[in-house]
Amino acid sequence: MTDECPQPRAPAETTAGDAGQPPDGNGEPVVSIVIVAHSVRKELERCLASIDDHAAMPVQTILVDNGSRDDTVAWVKEAHPDVQVVALAENIGVAARDRGLRRAHGRLCMFLDSDAALTPGALPAMIRALDENPGWGLIGPKLVYDDGELQLSCRRYPPILLPILRRPPLSRFFENGSTVRRHLMADDEHDRVRPVLYVLGACQMFRTELARIAGPFDDKVFLGWDDADWCFRIRDAGGEIVYFPRAEVIHSYRRMTAGRPVSGAALRQLEAHARFQLRYARRRKGLIGLSGELDGKAARMDPESAG
Repeated sequence: MTDECPQPRAPAETTAGDAGQPPDGNGEPVVSIVIVAHSVRKELERCLASIDDHAAMPVQTILVDNGSRDDTVAWVKEAHPDVQVVALAENIGVAARDRGLRRAHGRLCMFLDSDAALTPGALPAMIRALDENPGWGLIGPKLVYDDGELQLSCRRYPPILLPILRRPPLSRFFENGSTVRRHLMADDEHDRVRPVLYVLGACQMFRTELARIAGPFDDKVFLGWDDADWCFRIRDAGGEIVYFPRAEVIHSYRRMTAGRPVSGAALRQLEAHARFQLRYARRRKGLIGLSGELDGKAARMDPESAG
C-alpha cells in the first residue's frame, strides 16, 4: 500500500443544491462526474455541453469551483441548474477533486478536466468496459487534441529528471529522445486495450468503492503527478489500470508549464514531482519492473478479446 496522505484542509465552501439527492430524482446515477475549474467559463461551456449531448444516461455532475474570479459559478447555476456546484473560497489546485469525490453517489466516478469533452458513445463504452471486466479498477480513454490528432495519455514510470528534460532549453534535445519517448509510451500501439502503469487525469473512470479505499488527495500537491498517484492508489486498493481506446475524449491539453519554465505553476509542478519521487522512492524499482511486466502482458493479449 502507498503511504497514507494527510487529511485535506477544509477551506470555506458552499454547495448549490442538496448533496444528498441524486440529480435525476429517480434513483442513484451510475456515474458521478467530477470537474474542477478556476476561471475557465469558456472551457466549461464545451465540457458541460458534451455531457448534456453525449452522456446518454442520467449522471451526477459535480463542479468544484476553485475560487474563480470570473462569472463561472453564477453562469453554471443559471445555465446548468442540474450541476451540483461546490464553491471554494480559494484555489487549492487538484486537491479540489476530493471535495467532489466526497459527494459522489454513482457506483462509478469520472474525473473530467474542464478542457476536456466527451464524444458520442464514450461514456457508455467506458461503463460497459468496467462492468464486463470486474478486475479493472480504473480506465482512461483515448485522448485526442482538438484537431483529432492522438494525444499520448498512458505512461510508464517517470524518470527522475523528466521535468527538466521536457522544458526549455533541454527539451530541444531530449523531448524526442529515447528516455522521454519511453516514458510517454510513444513506442507502443495506441489503438489497443491494454494494462498500463497510469493514465493522464484529463479523463479517468474508476470504481467509487475503490476510491473510498484509496483515500483522499494530498492537499500539499497543487499541480502535477496527482494522476499517477491516483492510479497507484487505485491499483493498491485492488483494481487494474487499463488504457481503453475504444472510447474517445477530446482534450485541449495546454502544458502551460512547458512554455513558461520559470513561473509559479512550473515551480509548483517541480515541487510536486519531487514529492512524488520521494513518496515512491522505495517502490521505484518495483514500479519500473511492473511497467515491463505490463508491456509483456499487453504483448500476450488477444486484441479481439480485450474488453
